[in-house]
Amino acid sequence: MTKSKSTVRAASVVAFAAAGALAAPELASASPIDVQPTPLLCSYVAPVHSVTETDSDALEEGRLFFAVGEQKAQNGQLNWVNTATWQTGGASLTASPQSSDVPIALLDTGPGTVVSAVWGPHQNAKGENCFLLPGIDISQVPGDDDPGDEPGEPAP
Repeated sequence: MTKSKSTVRAASVVAFAAAGALAAPELASASPIDVQPTPLLCSYVAPVHSVTETDSDALEEGRLFFAVGEQKAQNGQLNWVNTATWQTGGASLTASPQSSDVPIALLDTGPGTVVSAVWGPHQNAKGENCFLLPGIDISQVPGDDDPGDEPGEPAP
């Protein structure tokens, strides 16, 4: 394995471990996404929650955290666009022992208004396989360059 690949892998492990530490306590105070995904071919899907640095001091500015509020659920896809920068990305909701077996994703979106879609193949805690019609979330992700986020700096 090359040095750059091992560095990326180590950074990913650290990011998911940090996200796992956020998963359980932050879901209690996190707000559900704006429009929940609609499950097809299964009886239910637990609510999906999003967290920004505004919601949790443990999360860095410019990042958006997602979690499905159910242990032992698996999979789901996230796609997003930052309307301030037009940066886009995608991630899988992944469950692991570090995340208390809750499907999570930690996104580096940068600051701005981020529109996200949660969709795709999913398995709920009952083991039912289904497909999620897109659920939509609109989050204001804070960053260092946001006016009014520093003491003494005027708000817009």
